Amino acid sequence: MAQKIALVTGGSTGIGAQVVRQLTAKGARVAVCDVNAKSGESLAAEVGGVFIPCDVTQLSSVTSAVNTCEQQLGVPDLVHLNAGIMVVRTGDPFLKIEDVSLEQYRRIVGVNLDGVFFGVKVLLPKMRQKGGALTITASIAGLGVLPIDPLYAATKYALIGFGRSIAAANEGTNVKINLICPGVVDTGIVPDAFKRPDIMAPEVMAAEVVDLLLNAPNGEIRVRLAQKPAFAVYPQDLNA
Repeated sequence: MAQKIALVTGGSTGIGAQVVRQLTAKGARVAVCDVNAKSGESLAAEVGGVFIPCDVTQLSSVTSAVNTCEQQLGVPDLVHLNAGIMVVRTGDPFLKIEDVSLEQYRRIVGVNLDGVFFGVKVLLPKMRQKGGALTITASIAGLGVLPIDPLYAATKYALIGFGRSIAAANEGTNVKINLICPGVVDTGIVPDAFKRPDIMAPEVMAAEVVDLLLNAPNGEIRVRLAQKPAFAVYPQDLNA
């Protein structure tokens, strides 16, 4: 995979950081895009990539990050739109839906949903010219229920519908679009109560993302649960 260019949002830590490392190990040059400059710069130096500041809630920031990647590395062949948050930070008590502030609502929708839309909006026209693959991080919460954080579940349901629809709309083009729906992964956004002994390591999830980027057909939604093999949901059935 020499000479491939990759871009990862939310790439400084957690799943994104492991995807950056594993793509680098496959021979890619990676743009690490994140608001976390300290960790992002350190990771980029470690892997020989480039750190690019990016606030995915702002279209102007996403546009600037993609343009910087194009100028410094080239148009990405492989993209992982991974940035995501829950309503409250790790360690904070979860809130009843009526106690969620407007600011918290706007923030989670901005990161989880707007960030993916902005990424797709800016990247797809550039990627279609050379071909490539784009993977969106959704969640098992987008296929079930999550009583402790209904807004997180809502954004992940939306991502699954959005990703499937965009994949169908781009069928036959040079860009493959797919989604990954993990169970609980040991990252910084996970509540302490969810950190069980069998929690999935970020590098396990990252390996699934890299496999999707390199090998999956267009429109595949893959679910990855701890200590269970990955399996595809709706692998080709984009109109179901």
